[in-house]
Amino acid sequence: MKRIHLTLVLVTAVFVAGVAARANAGPIGTLEVNLGYVKSSDEVTVDGESLGGGIGFGASYWRGASPMVSWGAEVSMDNLGKVEASYVDPFTLETVNEELSAKMIRITPAIRVNFGSMVGPNFFAQGGAGLYNVSADYRYQDTSGASFEADDSSSEFGFNLGAGVGFPVGPKTRMNVQGQYHSVATEGESTSYLAVRAGIGFGL
Repeated sequence: MKRIHLTLVLVTAVFVAGVAARANAGPIGTLEVNLGYVKSSDEVTVDGESLGGGIGFGASYWRGASPMVSWGAEVSMDNLGKVEASYVDPFTLETVNEELSAKMIRITPAIRVNFGSMVGPNFFAQGGAGLYNVSADYRYQDTSGASFEADDSSSEFGFNLGAGVGFPVGPKTRMNVQGQYHSVATEGESTSYLAVRAGIGFGL
């Protein structure tokens, strides 16, 4: 987590410095905040169940490179939820209860391509790649009285692809709705999940 905190501080410092340097140079981009629902379909229990899903929220900064293309960076916390499983261990014949929960904190530079006029509704597609901090909590208990808890956190590489629609709600304000697919290179198989987000962008 220390690496995540340091990276967040550095990204914030660079952003603030850039805003200050261009404060008198006209529009400097768009700041977006978003909220949505995230869900993984990866099977994580012996019965093939997946994490229950949860709330994701974040922010992003976008700056135009051309009338159609913008570059920027996204920061978000995606709660993948938890799952509980109960089964009989075939070796000990004890009834086992397990609980697993997970979340992602990510920082990803990204590119967005807009289709249509920015003064009205428009479609867009985007992609990004960067650092994902993966946190998981695990609890185990069986009928013999045995129990233990474990938690793990690691920083991994991941990428995302998304598409959505945006529309103006004010002179410098736009709303958008988008879907994103995320894939993170965790140990063994990669972890993937889908996110549906609604956001609002403010011109700076």
